[in-house]
Amino acid sequence: MKSITRILLWIAAVVALLVLIGAILPGTVMVQRSIDINAPASTVYGVVNDLKTYNDWMPWNQKDPDMKLEYGPLTEGKGAWYTWQSENDQVGNGKLSIIESIPDKKVTTSLEFEGFDEPSIGGWDIKQVGEKTSITWSMNAVLGHNPINRWFGLFFDRMIGPDFDNGLSQLKQKIESGKFKSKQVSMTIEPIRTDAMQVLTIMDTARTMGDIGPLLQKAYGEIDSLMKDHALEYAGMPMAWYYSESEPFLIEAAIPVKSAPAVTSGRVKFRKLPPGNAVVVHYYGPYEQSSQAYDRIKEWLKANNKRAVGSPYDIYVDDPSKKKSMYEVRTDIVQPIE
Repeated sequence: MKSITRILLWIAAVVALLVLIGAILPGTVMVQRSIDINAPASTVYGVVNDLKTYNDWMPWNQKDPDMKLEYGPLTEGKGAWYTWQSENDQVGNGKLSIIESIPDKKVTTSLEFEGFDEPSIGGWDIKQVGEKTSITWSMNAVLGHNPINRWFGLFFDRMIGPDFDNGLSQLKQKIESGKFKSKQVSMTIEPIRTDAMQVLTIMDTARTMGDIGPLLQKAYGEIDSLMKDHALEYAGMPMAWYYSESEPFLIEAAIPVKSAPAVTSGRVKFRKLPPGNAVVVHYYGPYEQSSQAYDRIKEWLKANNKRAVGSPYDIYVDDPSKKKSMYEVRTDIVQPIE
């Protein structure tokens, strides 16, 4: 009996020691791999920015052919996501979301694994190097406070690293073979005459490009709340002025209304826009690449010997959640002119 007790105490001591050591092991672990691809950065970016391509090169998506995927309203760019469910222990259940997308430079993802306390942040850094593109795939896994997960973290690079190598190898082969075609934005430009408008606006600052979407959603929500309080009707689609071209971004979100409120409250302001001449670009593509539309306006002004009056503004004509691709989403960029 004493021998059994001694063995049990010894096992308990070992377990306690393992738990204690696990508690002081690192709570995060970084896995990182790189490869060069013979293709433009825009092509590589277009693939990793599109969740619908992942089944063709993402190793985990290929481990279980019976894995169930459910996509969100968007499948490209910031805000796109999908969930997965698998009975394969190597795959499990979870959710992948794109939380940042910088054209031709970076796509950042959040990975939520079932059984882990916090999401793991990862993604791809993209850099054009001559005629090739260097892409680095990284993931900063958050192991949480579970000591078992922290012990698991000691072997994370050895276990996950080969999957990263495999995925990058497939990505390279399929891009270079021409399987993935680079998607391009489309746009047309024309002079117009704008009508007078009344708008409710909120001015705010986004520290980074990734903060713009949440900032606009919050601002439009506040404006919509005031409109409901005063029984105001929409006179057009949501708009925004961007008063700076680099971080931090000074932004004025706006919604056209049919009549003025008796009073405004909080951050919401009211102002009128006069009618006038303008040039408009009807742009179809991801918001992150809309700088191309602004460049087109500058070219048009120079070619037609016209002068801009004030700042241009975006009109968000289409709801991205109702389109199959961001390349079908229309944004009108309007520049008032003399």
